[in-house]
Amino acid sequence: METLENKSGILYQKSKFFLYRALTYFGFLLLPIYLQKEVEISRHVSIVVMVLYCMFIMGQWFLLGKEIDHRLKIYFRVNSSIDRVVYRLFMGMFFMAIYFNIINLFPGKWVYNIFWATWVFLGLFYSWPTRGKIIQESVSSNFHEYKYLDRFEKTILLLIVATFIASVPEFPNLATANSLKLFFDPSERVSGAFWSFMQVNYYPFKKYPELFKIAWCVHFYFLTISMFLMTFYAILRYFVSRRLAVLGVFALISSWSFSKILALNFGNALLTTYSILWMWTLLWCTKSSTYRSGLFVGLVGAWGIVIDKTNMILFVVQLFALHTLFLKNKTYWYRRQFFKYNTFGVILAVMVFLLSTSTLEFKFSDSFATGFLELWALIERKAFFILSIFGFAVFFGKVLYQKKDNNKLINLPTDKMNEFAFGFGLLFLSGIIFESRFFKDFSILWILAFLSVIPIELIFQKIRRLRSSRNFIYVIYILICLLDSHFEGRIKILLRMFN
Repeated sequence: METLENKSGILYQKSKFFLYRALTYFGFLLLPIYLQKEVEISRHVSIVVMVLYCMFIMGQWFLLGKEIDHRLKIYFRVNSSIDRVVYRLFMGMFFMAIYFNIINLFPGKWVYNIFWATWVFLGLFYSWPTRGKIIQESVSSNFHEYKYLDRFEKTILLLIVATFIASVPEFPNLATANSLKLFFDPSERVSGAFWSFMQVNYYPFKKYPELFKIAWCVHFYFLTISMFLMTFYAILRYFVSRRLAVLGVFALISSWSFSKILALNFGNALLTTYSILWMWTLLWCTKSSTYRSGLFVGLVGAWGIVIDKTNMILFVVQLFALHTLFLKNKTYWYRRQFFKYNTFGVILAVMVFLLSTSTLEFKFSDSFATGFLELWALIERKAFFILSIFGFAVFFGKVLYQKKDNNKLINLPTDKMNEFAFGFGLLFLSGIIFESRFFKDFSILWILAFLSVIPIELIFQKIRRLRSSRNFIYVIYILICLLDSHFEGRIKILLRMFN
């Protein structure tokens, strides 16, 4: 109310807001020009600057997703503050990908001019001071959940960041865009729409092969994996406490399989992480309590088909399950509006599916045995994952016998358990039937980490009043995850790349 007074100092606040936003925005935006001029810059400095540029890109995706919510009046409920961050990051990325694919249809000179004109316009738009922008929350305010972390949780968060930095895989010795495409996607399952998005997103580096390669590698690892980890944390928060959610993320990234998967195929950072986004979308859209969430569900389905044509199966079955199972308590009008908002994503999905050159392949022969061997190899590399066997028994025992009055073994949300069990079963069956990435590499790894924290949640619920005992158990599991993380091996890979 003070800003409405005649001498409220609103001009000073507007000037401060504009200068802070404009200098920050255009400072990051000029990083590509700085890298182009510094030809003799070392590789590690180039990587650090490129990481900052990718953080800038993610910030713009978040602000764009927020602006879309404002324009379309999309108001939704969330389970944790990270849900909102994940949603807006992906929403902004989807629309930016669509826009960049449209730009890519123009000649090269036009692409370059439109690229810079777009970012300049967005910079002025986000920096222009209004009362609403001054009082609204910033990007960092959406991470307020982390302000309440205790000492144990802050320590493990630092370990996650350190392990994430140390786990950078080796960059390829390639120069051209076509060779990079084959490096990230050897089976050529990714649609051309994704590569068009990547090319325009890092268009300033196109004439500099080394910088262009670093940009793509940083995108695949730092940007994609960080969003993968945030999405995994958001899924865990539906079932376990914040403390165990952080531990689950650390267990996933500290697994030696995490580095080996990326070493085998760098592109798995994108190719086998779609399942977690699909699962989180299923959990989130039923929690959101708004039919306008159908827009995001449709875009997630279209994005999955961009990554792999086989993901059409997940999209179709998800829409059918939402209509018949998970939204059956909603009114017919609500479901009709939900699927009306799906229309945009469905149209994009059909277009990408028809234009994709890859095919659907069946593999009934030895897929089950191969998947079991890969699953056991992941468990053998990480002692913590042996808990997933007990977690599987506890979780799905609760799902199967949830109507029993005496089934009070563990307190978990019934509706979310059913949704997760449905998604898990679909991923498992589709991975066996189709030649796909539904149940492979990171798709298995995050499920193992998820099931492994369920028994610990059971223990914590049983000793809820014994805080010292819970802290002691928590420290033990942190040490178990840390001791078999092969941290020294990750450091060797990192140093070898820089040398």
